[in-house]
Amino acid sequence: MSEEKELSIEDLIEILGSTIKHDDDNKVITFLVMLLTYTHEDQINLGFLAESSTGKSYIPLEISAYFPQEDVIKIGYASPSSWSHLPSVLMSKYGVPITDEHRPTRAKVKEELEFEGKKPSKEEIEAEYQKRKRLWKEMVKESYYLVDFERKIVIFLDMPHYLFLQRIRPLASHDEREITHIITDKKERHGLRTKKVVIRGFPTIVYCSAKLGMEEQEKTRLLLLSPEKSQEKLRESIFLKIEREADRDAFIKRLMKDPKRKMLIERVRKIKEANIRNVIIPEELRSYIYTQFMEDHPYLIPRHQRDISRLLALIKAHALLNFMNRKQTGNPICRNIIVNEKDVEAGFRLYYSIAEANEFGLSPELWEIYRKLKPYFNENGLTILEFQKAYFKEFHKPIGYKYAKEILQTLESAGLLYHEPDPSDKRKLRYKPLESGVKNSSNGIGELYNILRNELQEPFYENQAIDLIVKHRKCSFEEAERIFQIFVDEGKLFRDPYGLWHWSK
Repeated sequence: MSEEKELSIEDLIEILGSTIKHDDDNKVITFLVMLLTYTHEDQINLGFLAESSTGKSYIPLEISAYFPQEDVIKIGYASPSSWSHLPSVLMSKYGVPITDEHRPTRAKVKEELEFEGKKPSKEEIEAEYQKRKRLWKEMVKESYYLVDFERKIVIFLDMPHYLFLQRIRPLASHDEREITHIITDKKERHGLRTKKVVIRGFPTIVYCSAKLGMEEQEKTRLLLLSPEKSQEKLRESIFLKIEREADRDAFIKRLMKDPKRKMLIERVRKIKEANIRNVIIPEELRSYIYTQFMEDHPYLIPRHQRDISRLLALIKAHALLNFMNRKQTGNPICRNIIVNEKDVEAGFRLYYSIAEANEFGLSPELWEIYRKLKPYFNENGLTILEFQKAYFKEFHKPIGYKYAKEILQTLESAGLLYHEPDPSDKRKLRYKPLESGVKNSSNGIGELYNILRNELQEPFYENQAIDLIVKHRKCSFEEAERIFQIFVDEGKLFRDPYGLWHWSK
């Protein structure tokens, strides 16, 4: 395979910048994640979560233009059962497509019998037709509908119904390459009938949503991104929009003639046709990745098991982008390529640009809001109205009461805030950073830890520890649960296979 120019992250930023201004990390990550569609099982999923009009669907749609359009599926909205009605192929139990050409008719039977040199009577034709009709019905009865997502990019332009998300969890988690669903389907004049649907393949799924809150199970399956909202980006985006909409045909022609854009589209085609099965990380680089990840995460939590997969995916995607310049094994029909140091460096750079927010289960937009407004949370905390005022002061735009409340509740669910009733008006809630609630207590968390170690004999149940925290801190059950989780996150507790807790030695 002849070598081509190696593309760096900076090269991608420049090429993709023809239609996406700023959002450098977002557009590169989105492109590389979509590129993983053409591997055997290294695909990961993206979630663009941000307020409306920020460009959350614009970025994945623009990036998808670099990919063969037969591989891109764009869905505006999906109801709970809509996945079973996606374009599908009726398959026999042996995996062979069934079409109307296979359906027997008297004319076909007569033609085939005559082709065999026979002169069938009407009775013989009818008997053979009835025989083949029974076989047809048996074949259809044992058939299933195949929805093929193999090597596909599925973009949801709006968040699907939550029941839809629940039903495709096994698909998003890569539990099995083929997942079988048995559903009921309404047939005309025949009432409800069972229908077998098989979903095949590991697609790359991209969700675009203005909703802040998602179930934990969904968030841990996604790499969360948010478009930038800087003044520089908005200025350049407005100028680009004027250029595009002032003369659409001229703008499209200019894009189509862009040599770098054409080169990237051609490279995507070559990557698809290369049939690369696996991207392999050699032993010495695995050790480096492990050491670096452990240094950056001294206290591990369960979701880090999925976070490390996303880091590895970005590393592999960078190698895939430059597969012509990587060592290869296998054969032309099924290739493997080998990761090098450049790929590891690029993967870490991209992952850590969004890791802090993702490891709290937050979109980068929400993380930025928390980071910028955290100084406003004094020892008294903030009410929702005070939060609205602080938001306006920092971001120079108003925010509605409902949206402000949703932000605060999402930050609370991430363990960054907690709430207490306002002492002067119990109808109001005051939101405070969790660590301030721990630091400002009469007993510090270190002292509380020592008390619990002395009073709790191993092994013990979680509710025993929480009851003791409530007793000594005189706090609510919810706050006690959060403090217990702090001990877990800091590695001071671990749970055995029987669900009982022990103190770390």
